[in-house]
Amino acid sequence: MIRSWLFTLTLALGVLGGASPALAGPGMPDPRQMSGIPRPDPQIPAGEITVRVLRGSFDEPALDAVVELELRSSNGQIAALRSMTAGNQGRAHFRDLGPFVGGQAVARVVLDGETIRSQQIDVRSDNGTAVMLVKGAAPGRSPAQEVSLPGIVFDFDKTPPGTLMVGVFDLGSRKGLTGTEVQLVVTPPEGGEPSIRTVSTGDAGQATFEGLAEIPAGSTLQVQAELEEGVPYRSQQFIVDASRGQAVVLASGGMAAASGPPQGSGQGEGDPHAQGRQQIPPPQVARDLPVGSLQIMVIDGADQPVADQTVTVVKKDFSGTEKRFEFQTNDQGVALATDLPLAINDGLYYVGVGYDGAPYTSPFFGLDKRGGVRLAMRVWEVTSDPSVAKSAVQWEVIEAENDKAQVVQVYEVLVTGTEAFWPGEGMQIDGLPGAKGMVVMRGSEDWLDHEEKAPFATLSHPIPPGEVAALSLGYVVDHDGSIEFEWTPPFEVMESAIVLPDSHELEASGSKASDRELSEQMGLDYVRVPYELGQKGKGTIGFRVTGLRRTEQMFRWIGIGGGAVLALVLLVGVQLRSRGDTRARLLKRRDELLAALETRRTRSQRERVIAALDRVYHQLDALASEKPAGTSGSRA
Repeated sequence: MIRSWLFTLTLALGVLGGASPALAGPGMPDPRQMSGIPRPDPQIPAGEITVRVLRGSFDEPALDAVVELELRSSNGQIAALRSMTAGNQGRAHFRDLGPFVGGQAVARVVLDGETIRSQQIDVRSDNGTAVMLVKGAAPGRSPAQEVSLPGIVFDFDKTPPGTLMVGVFDLGSRKGLTGTEVQLVVTPPEGGEPSIRTVSTGDAGQATFEGLAEIPAGSTLQVQAELEEGVPYRSQQFIVDASRGQAVVLASGGMAAASGPPQGSGQGEGDPHAQGRQQIPPPQVARDLPVGSLQIMVIDGADQPVADQTVTVVKKDFSGTEKRFEFQTNDQGVALATDLPLAINDGLYYVGVGYDGAPYTSPFFGLDKRGGVRLAMRVWEVTSDPSVAKSAVQWEVIEAENDKAQVVQVYEVLVTGTEAFWPGEGMQIDGLPGAKGMVVMRGSEDWLDHEEKAPFATLSHPIPPGEVAALSLGYVVDHDGSIEFEWTPPFEVMESAIVLPDSHELEASGSKASDRELSEQMGLDYVRVPYELGQKGKGTIGFRVTGLRRTEQMFRWIGIGGGAVLALVLLVGVQLRSRGDTRARLLKRRDELLAALETRRTRSQRERVIAALDRVYHQLDALASEKPAGTSGSRA
């Protein structure tokens, strides 16, 4: 277990260590961080999905890669698998998806033996969707399990070759359907007369078809079952692979976004989806729900519904004001909130659940006139024992001007066992002593909160078992030609490392140069060298980095004087700037923030945008109140 985890975590550190952003401003985005995440794009026609395939960077499009798109209609009755060769800049354009609008899709590609899959994609009627599939994506950024949408046949090694296992489920009750007649329609090649085999599902909602290797080569097969009275559900058409087992799921009912049957339900080895915990889809618009309604499903770590659980629906407007609505889940773990005020232009929603003393929150989502929203949330029993967590840390030092250095502290934590780690409010993740200008690194906003100018971040959510949480920070430290590293980890450290420019020296007992591969970083005029520190355990990690360049005192005083003159010029410019220019600038900033809000996915990212919007609106109000008597103004 530990050896397997160490390999995964080492790989994660290698990926993140190769992407050291400049803290002074945004750098070039790393496409691996965005791999598999669907992005609605108004530039793409409604009902279309564009998949861009990269071999690592934007400069490496995977031309001629074969991209597959799994599709499922909104009612689950139609399933299809389409493929297309990537062309210009590695893009594959899937069009004519009208029959699947309101349903879901999953994109996948195989590059050099590595299968890269997207998260579940909504096939939208209002605009199209873009998604990237990038080789070498950081672990945990895109689904790793080979699990398909209902109706899509996939390889299943737990059954013998020439065997097809069919799982039949009701997603609303999250149970297998027993005693359901499943038909396997076999159509011989060259238009022969189809034959039908019939098997009824057992106690776990499973039906098994054996001896398929004897079917004439070239025959096409399709599974169908009547899951609702008079309504047939069908799989895609497929061909038998006589060299391995295969499986397919047919599913009906609510919570259509879920990609398979519930896990941990006693279905055991025979369940074609019992290879891992079910992934929780993001909040999704549900046109079958009334406008102003929200359907919330709460499940526990074993994928079982949590009954009689209080859920809090929160509407947060752009001024920071919150309105709260409380509801209870039923015996199926589902709460239905109705008659909620819409949030079209004035705010967003999220859902909070307090379970076993720990706070769980959903991503932000909108509630508009397209329909209701359906979302699922997972909660865990928690432990405050830090011994359940193992961690790895890597620093990178980047020289800056005026005797300062930027430090990127990549810290990743894995929780073992069956409980989430939550020590209560206020657990701090620190940087080095004297750290300034701290920021939470990309990918860590889901776990950390940071107040402006604070020299630490705080853990904001429980860390579930089996999940790697990125608790990474960036900050600036002063130096006198060297930096003393003394850092006490909150969890046991299994690996420690550092990446330095080749001009720097490392003084650390037991350290050694590493053969870890680092991704190329554009714009650097030095070679980056990785070292394994070899320091493990729960004690303080300590070492010294030397060889940093000092700023000459004369140039420092010239810089201070020049900065003072520049500040004076800017002050005069600000005083002379007209209120009209100021208002125009604020309006432009407001529009930019509103546009940015649509692209932010995590709660912390959206809250920062909302806070910035609030400041802009207050400034606009202040300008309006300063107008001479006899004039009027209102919030834009």
